[in-house]
Amino acid sequence: MGTPATERDGRTTVVVTVDNTAGSAKSFLVQVDFTDRSGKRVDVVLVTVSGLAAGDSGQATARSTHDLGGEVTAKVARAVRY
Repeated sequence: MGTPATERDGRTTVVVTVDNTAGSAKSFLVQVDFTDRSGKRVDVVLVTVSGLAAGDSGQATARSTHDLGGEVTAKVARAVRY
C-alpha cells in the first residue's frame, strides 16, 4: 500500500500492490478503507488486479468516490485471490 495523495479534483488516491505467490495465474479483489484522523471510515473502494501470472506483481489505484478533505489514511481491509 502506497501513501494516500489528494488529486487536483479533491479525490484521494492510493496505489495498491499485490504479489501472486500461487503457482498459477490469479486475479485479486482488494477492499481499501479510507479513514479520517479519528479512525472513522469515510470511504470504501474496491480495486481489482486481473490475470496476474504466477510469481508476478501488479498494481491498481484506489480512488475515493468523493472529496474526503483533511488528513486521510488508507488500509487494506480485505483481499481475495481467485
